[in-house]
Amino acid sequence: MSTDGTGSEALERTPRRAKLGRNAVRNYILENPAVVLDDAEVSAKLVELAGQRYGSNVVSLQTAVMARMRERLRAVEIEREEMLDAAEANLVSMNQVNDAILHMLEAPTFQDFIDIVGSQFGELLVVDSVRLCVETPPAKDAERSGDIGTLCPIAPGSVNAFFHGAPWGVSLRAVEEPTRALHTDGEIESEALVRLDFGPGSQPGVLLFGARDSDRFHEEQGGDLLVFLGGAVSRVMRHWLDEPEIV
Repeated sequence: MSTDGTGSEALERTPRRAKLGRNAVRNYILENPAVVLDDAEVSAKLVELAGQRYGSNVVSLQTAVMARMRERLRAVEIEREEMLDAAEANLVSMNQVNDAILHMLEAPTFQDFIDIVGSQFGELLVVDSVRLCVETPPAKDAERSGDIGTLCPIAPGSVNAFFHGAPWGVSLRAVEEPTRALHTDGEIESEALVRLDFGPGSQPGVLLFGARDSDRFHEEQGGDLLVFLGGAVSRVMRHWLDEPEIV
């Protein structure tokens, strides 16, 4: 008997590969048919071998494989359609925001700017309520001669409270009680809040959109375009900060 580790003792120490029995393979496939049906190469090989052995009796297996392939193709088509719909919706939204900004830039006076935000923004962005809210110290607020429409003074600290203390640039959600009274429509169900930054030394503001449709604004939507719109409104508003009309 060899004792140098190269004879039968070495062979005995070599792990034996477990033999997978026919019944085990059969049971596994019966319990997990998707393993076969979802593998194009395995399915094709089975259909080919079954056709050679059983002829017309292979119809049932081939039908099952084709049905599964059709299901997977349909799933891919649905996903593709959803992606195209999303891309089209994004393009429409981008055009709406671009049109709103172009109209805003054409305003020759501050009041024209406010009128465009209040009227044309609503039409271009397909919303039912638009408010341009600016935090205003109580002293200045008391000097105002009534409601001036779209431009709405709010108490200092309101913007931060509306966003629940978070540094978000936009919030898309169901309407909340603190902002419900600010909307120009009493039947608003969803809203979009866009933070406005008028620069150092200035009070912040919020561009508030409202819709009667509860699904118009929700947290699963992307808000990048509205953030861009808010940036444009903020910059135009800075142009008017020193005008007597808003002092």
